[in-house]
Amino acid sequence: MVYSDSHCHLDRYQPELLAETLQQAKTSHIDFIISQGMSLESSADTIRLAQSHHEVYAAIGIHPWNAIPPTEEVQQQLQQLTRQEKVVAIGEIGLDYVRAPETKEIQRELLKYELLLARETSLAANIHCREAHQDIMDILRAEKGSGLNGIIHGFTGNLSTLKDWLDLGFYISIGRRILSDDETASLEEAIREIPSDRLITETDGNPIDVVQVVRKLALIRGTSEEQISSTATINLKRLHGID
Repeated sequence: MVYSDSHCHLDRYQPELLAETLQQAKTSHIDFIISQGMSLESSADTIRLAQSHHEVYAAIGIHPWNAIPPTEEVQQQLQQLTRQEKVVAIGEIGLDYVRAPETKEIQRELLKYELLLARETSLAANIHCREAHQDIMDILRAEKGSGLNGIIHGFTGNLSTLKDWLDLGFYISIGRRILSDDETASLEEAIREIPSDRLITETDGNPIDVVQVVRKLALIRGTSEEQISSTATINLKRLHGID
């Protein structure tokens, strides 16, 4: 059995804990991990980390919590980051009207540039969305047909929001929320309707937790853990053009 984690933040780990975490992942057959940037500095750290570990790849971007205006200097720095070895995505990017409502306009402006960068570099976008579904749909629908592709990170929606993401051609990443007691029937219903070729797994934490995510997904979808883990890994590698 082989697992993959489409979304974690390994740059937050101290060296000793990172080594232990990646060894645990290796032992558990988690052989494809994408670590997401949160800022310009975090993205640069993530690239260095990915270049030091065979199984880790990097996404670069500015998280909506850290939104800054996409000045010419910021654009140039992001462009430079995309050219580095082992960068496979633009992320974690998006809109968050819960944690940072005071920067809504800056978030939207930054997201539009980061999506342009994703399109120009043919890199997938990894999208964070909290209480901003309509705005993010408006922005992404304007990109439809442009060649942009990507993932909705940590999907927790219902059948209606699932359809919105699928109509855009996005992949649906399921994470640790399904392990929570707060999990809803509408989320389970949506999870059962995700096409097999659009399903991806993540943790947003320790990659080892993806084993539990796969186990729960298998129960919800009425299939085997091996089928879920294999399909999710194939999908993730296909999206990012990794053999």
